[in-house]
Amino acid sequence: MKHNPRYGLYLIVALSVFISFFPIVWLILTSFKNTAGIYSWPPQYWPAPFTFENYWKILTETPELLRYVLNSFIVGLGTTLLTLAAGGLAGYALSRLKMRFSTGLMVLILSVSMFPPITLLPSLFQVFVKYGLLNSYFGLIIAHTGLFLPYAVWMLASYFLTLPQEIEEAAQLDGMGFLRIFTTIVVPLSWPGFVATGLIVFIFSWNEFPLSLVLMTQDAMRTAPVGISLYPGEFAFPWETISTATVIAIIPILVITAIFQKQILGGLTAGAGK
Repeated sequence: MKHNPRYGLYLIVALSVFISFFPIVWLILTSFKNTAGIYSWPPQYWPAPFTFENYWKILTETPELLRYVLNSFIVGLGTTLLTLAAGGLAGYALSRLKMRFSTGLMVLILSVSMFPPITLLPSLFQVFVKYGLLNSYFGLIIAHTGLFLPYAVWMLASYFLTLPQEIEEAAQLDGMGFLRIFTTIVVPLSWPGFVATGLIVFIFSWNEFPLSLVLMTQDAMRTAPVGISLYPGEFAFPWETISTATVIAIIPILVITAIFQKQILGGLTAGAGK
């Protein structure tokens, strides 16, 4: 009897999907449980009773959550725009300008992103204090841009390499300069790559924790991950509050991903095809 090797692959894929999505599903189900259901033993897999009390309580009694979400959105959007602008120009230069050390420079750029963010905090905190950048959107946007820029440069440069250069060469013959070619020809052709890179940078910025914790010390300026992690519990850890707040905080990410899923897939597959 022959065994179909695809069954093993299907099993691996199914197991991977289960391991990836089970924590998210459990988090969502927990947000609909009451306190007794959360701490019950054996564990209560399906909420009984199924209640929206946690959502009503967190929206009425902890209005600062919406402020945290707004802060994350502002920082994420600013980081994405600045990273795409700088990363796009740098990536295009690396992919088009014939430099002897372009490969080594790309490796150097990627190696910078390998440093843990926590190692940058002491010196970065001193700089922020000196120039008054603590508890400011601009300061955290600059910090996040420096953190995620190497990834954007690498991803966009890989995408630019897949574009035909004949159009750019014809534009050069017509007298167009580097910057004009980039803004009027390369950017429109690379729209899927920019969308994919931008969304990934936005998600990275939204979920970033160490820099946001140290550089945003005022409660009104905290981002969603930091604010949710600091929800206090007087006698026990407030799992119902944490789970509900987390579900609310990830809704914007899910909506954006659903809207731009075609561009994301197109950008990632095209960038990996070279």
